[in-house]
Amino acid sequence: MSAKHRALRLGLTGGVGCGKSTAAAVLKELGAAVVDADAISHSLTMAGGAAVEPILAQFGAQMGDGQGGIDRRALGELVFAQPQQRRALEGILHPAIQKEMMRQIDAADQEGAPVVVLDVPLLYECGLDALCDQVWVMSVDQEQQVLRVLKRDQISRDQALSRIRSQMPLEEKRARAQRVVDTGRSEAEVKNELKRLYRELTKEIARRG
Repeated sequence: MSAKHRALRLGLTGGVGCGKSTAAAVLKELGAAVVDADAISHSLTMAGGAAVEPILAQFGAQMGDGQGGIDRRALGELVFAQPQQRRALEGILHPAIQKEMMRQIDAADQEGAPVVVLDVPLLYECGLDALCDQVWVMSVDQEQQVLRVLKRDQISRDQALSRIRSQMPLEEKRARAQRVVDTGRSEAEVKNELKRLYRELTKEIARRG
């Protein structure tokens, strides 16, 4: 009886606004399975999600969106401004996210995926790099990062900086990663580098047998 297939675990992370979601989409096109922690978080806070009741109990009914889910914008403004509240939210969300991530990783193994990408903003902060065979960090200079967050989230500069500073510094993530991809270049250049790195990764998998 052959051994159970195990996909290579590739951690994908970076600071807010660093192009991680775009990178995950490219890797998915190339044949990797993607486990998206943000998507899991969204599903947990939508109507019927497992985190809705605990969040309302912790933060109050005003955090509801009126449709049975959580008003993520209002909750974000609260927790990014108050570290103690952020830690309380993480205590609710992180165990549920990690449980669903493990289920999806197991499914990717069963489906025979060569690589499973763990797309996790707080990969290092939560210690999930321990699950990974490699980690790639998406990186950009802070001014570009701020501008991207301002455009995407329609928040103030101070709020954007608060969100950036709530995460592990990018320089520390870069120092710990096996690969660093500069996403401050053109989209075509970033995609070409990701394709090259992925080809190298699949060749390495093939050599290992």
